[in-house]
Amino acid sequence: MEALASLGATVSVEECETLTKGKRLDDIARTWCRHCRLSVAPQRLQQTILQRVTGLITARGEAMEGVNDALAHFRRCGYKIALATSSSHQVIAAVLDKLALRPWFDAISSADDEAWGKPHPAVYLSTLRKLNLCAEQCLVIEDSASGFQAARAAGIPTIAVTEDCQHQQFQGAVARHYSLTELLLSRDERV
Repeated sequence: MEALASLGATVSVEECETLTKGKRLDDIARTWCRHCRLSVAPQRLQQTILQRVTGLITARGEAMEGVNDALAHFRRCGYKIALATSSSHQVIAAVLDKLALRPWFDAISSADDEAWGKPHPAVYLSTLRKLNLCAEQCLVIEDSASGFQAARAAGIPTIAVTEDCQHQQFQGAVARHYSLTELLLSRDERV
């Protein structure tokens, strides 16, 4: 939002959630240039956003509530753990380094390496290949509608973990939770 404000555009948190959550940075930049009728080239906006986001992550990045507990839980349960994200390699590196999460992951995939970003399933299909697993052997935990659509299109059972998990766009999820902590509590209850 700050990158857009520097160009004279104002957008709401709701617009950000609806139009860009879970999408690749090049898609986000094109969306904002079109939506806000910006005269700047999408590539320039993309670089501005990337610099701002990586700077904020490095300075103030915090893990989603329950992420370390969730990673530890699924590792104890014997799962391979992968990250299949729309984020760029620079953002992935900033997050993993800031939060010291890199050792948890058996595979990391960025939609930047794919012809299409989410909601296309390409990043999930690449991740399945890296893990040498089929879709039925996996479980995705998603926090965005575009990511949820991508995982489902790849045929992978998917849990929605987001504040708006009860929204119809997450219909078909194997479970819906408002937080990772809630997800873990529900798994403990089943044991």
